Amino acid sequence: MDDSRPTSGASVHPDAPLGDMPGFPLSGMPETTNMPAVRQPLYPMLAVPLAMLGLIVALLPPLLVTLALRLREMDVASSAGHLSLVLAIGAFFAFVSNPIGGRLSDRSMSRFGMRKPWIVVGALIGYLGILLISFAPNVLLIIVGWSITQIGFNFALAALIAMLPDQIRPSRRGRVASFVSLAQNLGSVGATFIVQLFAIGTAQNLLPSAFGIVFMFIMIAGIKDRKRTERPAETFSLKTLFGSFVFNPKKFPDLGWAWLTRFCLITAQTTATSYLTLFLITDLHIADTKAPSLVFQATLANAIGIVLTTAVLGWLSDRVGRRKPFVIASAFVAVIGLLIIATSHSFDGVLLGELILGAGTGSFLAVELALISDVLPSAADSGKDLGVVNIAQALPQSLVPVAAPAVVGAFGYPGLFVGGAIFGVIGALSVLRVKKVR
Repeated sequence: MDDSRPTSGASVHPDAPLGDMPGFPLSGMPETTNMPAVRQPLYPMLAVPLAMLGLIVALLPPLLVTLALRLREMDVASSAGHLSLVLAIGAFFAFVSNPIGGRLSDRSMSRFGMRKPWIVVGALIGYLGILLISFAPNVLLIIVGWSITQIGFNFALAALIAMLPDQIRPSRRGRVASFVSLAQNLGSVGATFIVQLFAIGTAQNLLPSAFGIVFMFIMIAGIKDRKRTERPAETFSLKTLFGSFVFNPKKFPDLGWAWLTRFCLITAQTTATSYLTLFLITDLHIADTKAPSLVFQATLANAIGIVLTTAVLGWLSDRVGRRKPFVIASAFVAVIGLLIIATSHSFDGVLLGELILGAGTGSFLAVELALISDVLPSAADSGKDLGVVNIAQALPQSLVPVAAPAVVGAFGYPGLFVGGAIFGVIGALSVLRVKKVR
């Protein structure tokens, strides 16, 4: 891809991580040309996905279960509308904070590394938000708590996901990206499993997220983080700050189409995850007290589908050197899963749909993350660019709740899931426009 950003003009070995690119002064990563192939360290290949598992376990309990239950405690009749409001405002702060967190980690000169400080501080801020949600007496404070949670965890997420191009050679990214995707999706199983171990109340609100944060901290402790040894050439200013949210799709069209692909598929996925609890309660007439257990079973079925396809397809995409066919196929599989959920009249149908949806979305996110890493314009801005890409993951979580009440009012929750399936088809077609990656 034609890249207008300044480079050193030196050659880089194709198996060198992005962090090894010349012209980007980082300790432990010498500037050199004709770089020989180096052995990929095993620990980061395991630790980055496992740290992602901990982060998702920390973030998802409110999103999947406890927010809906807390809002139903306050006002059963208005809980769906309140949930949409909470999710929409929280997601706005998610997509604002994610690229800013990525940009700040790119510029960080901490002696502890570029990424780790933002992961640790972000996670602790996120947990403060969960504490506020647990004790909030009204919807307004739940909105504030969820917004703080999204800000903190998205700072952590931006820094953690930037470790993929930092630490992993291109020839290993497909399989490691598949493990990251696997961790993201299995995190929902871990989160809902821990949640359903506790009765509705404070312990259910607080303990699952605490377990996830501690596990993530343990995993990142052994990673040798990148360290910047020279200050960035560009001074940090409002222009730099607002630049965290954009890239030029005319200069970098492959990244633009990859962004649109992710936006559409995450929109499809969000319809089924954020509203599953309310769908079970209102359409399948499940009691509130039984909902956490059934949501766990549904996410477990989703995870089984993920396990059956994700790691294999990530490895296979590395093996054959192709990404797009796998992205397209997995997107259409996810669409089939959504349509099955939409037409289900029993919990067994939901389980089947979740199984197929998991097979599709898990493999999609695995291969598509590797595709995005392959088309990043610059090593120096990898955290920022991945933060912009993560807007495509956060933005649907804001837009879907805005549209959901009207869609559900007109067509019910099945209509919402069908709408998600339509976005899935658009996402599958968008990736055809990516040129640099086959």
